[in-house]
Amino acid sequence: MSDYYFDIETYSKTKDPDFNNDEIIAITYQQIDSRTGDVKGKLNILKSWESSEKEILQRFYPIFNVENKWDFVPIGYNLSFDFTSLIYRWRKMDIKVNGKSLLSLFAQRAYIDIEPVVIIFNHGRFEGAKLEKFAGKRYSGSKIREWYEKKDYPAIQDYIEDEIDRFLKLYQFSVQRLPDVWLEFAKESKIVV
Repeated sequence: MSDYYFDIETYSKTKDPDFNNDEIIAITYQQIDSRTGDVKGKLNILKSWESSEKEILQRFYPIFNVENKWDFVPIGYNLSFDFTSLIYRWRKMDIKVNGKSLLSLFAQRAYIDIEPVVIIFNHGRFEGAKLEKFAGKRYSGSKIREWYEKKDYPAIQDYIEDEIDRFLKLYQFSVQRLPDVWLEFAKESKIVV
């Protein structure tokens, strides 16, 4: 099994996401151990400003669209946004899906999304359940628009590196501590003795 931290960055000309028109400007992935959160491979950042959006989407497609769904298991936060963005942009760029629909690429894929865990950390509330609050990210993703328009690509790179660092710390904490929380519940509930 090959587990990967996975995230994309998008550029939107408007305040709200618009999947039809928002560009994917960076695709980040790094092999990690899903059981510990330890890094196992180098950080890969495909950047549209070094080539084009179409090129990074074409380069990422064969990495993501592997025959065995266990060869690339995405681990991230709010992966439904990333998956939806990829579907729309692959379609827009006319990148052909070999032998399956785009939707099935995601519906049949194994993945780990920690957004529900963050919502639980936030006492079950969706509002305020943000990665910057619970992982200590320095910036919100809303800064990407400003940096991209100013062509401040080093700031975007720094943001991406900070985000993966903060995400991995929260993920490592969660996979190390949450099994003990469940075990405490299981003992109290006499599920296990």
